[in-house]
Amino acid sequence: AEMSGEALVDALRQVGLNAGVITAGSAPVLGFDDAGIFEIDPPAPRRVADVTGAGDALTGATVAALLHGLPLRAALREGVAAAMLAIESSEAVPSFTTANFTQALALVPEAREVA
Repeated sequence: AEMSGEALVDALRQVGLNAGVITAGSAPVLGFDDAGIFEIDPPAPRRVADVTGAGDALTGATVAALLHGLPLRAALREGVAAAMLAIESSEAVPSFTTANFTQALALVPEAREVA
């Protein structure tokens, strides 16, 4: 039986996590923190070159944004944008310019509150 996002978050909170992110391929990215549960719908990649590294790109960019002081919702949008750029790149370690990243970030919708 598959758990709902909210049930999964409840279970993670019960084991002591105060905040986290749950991904599942192209499904909405689920995040939670002390302010609640939220989702971000990843935009469809403009082209799919290679899905390898998408999760690493999402994680790295999200953590980098958190270290720069962004709240989780904003940081995760940056992670989703980086994941999209990784999927669109045939390189194992994609490189992109600030302009490419800004353009990709503009395609990522704001977080939507779930609970």
